Amino acid sequence: MLQVAPTADEELILQAYWHQARKVRVLAAHDPAARVQLDKLNRAYLVLNPARTEAPLSDEAPPLRGGSPRLGEGIIASLRKIIEQTQSRWPQHVREVTTLMVTTALLTYLALSAGADVIWTSLVAAIAAITIWAPWRNT
Repeated sequence: MLQVAPTADEELILQAYWHQARKVRVLAAHDPAARVQLDKLNRAYLVLNPARTEAPLSDEAPPLRGGSPRLGEGIIASLRKIIEQTQSRWPQHVREVTTLMVTTALLTYLALSAGADVIWTSLVAAIAAITIWAPWRNT
């Protein structure tokens, strides 16, 4: 699962664990397959490190939320709302604002899916959104 030899040293096992865990960590709260993958990574880490009592992310991964919308559905709903707001406030700039916001949202989603830090990614996305909306905020 971690793609390391069972005789690997603890540092290499930890690096392999984090390399794999970053990919599924963000999605684990929303995607059952990602949660299963994270649980398998936690078990593999414990098998290769019998001296450890728990994996680094064993407490962090929240239980699956039943009935909540998927992450992608929430993003699409947010994008629709942004497009409607843009059409009502700046009908002459719909294409520009929508293109920039959709691109920002897509890049944010891809960064989080790839395991980027949530705080920094959110901060950069917020700055990008403010920058996109700033020229038209007083019109």
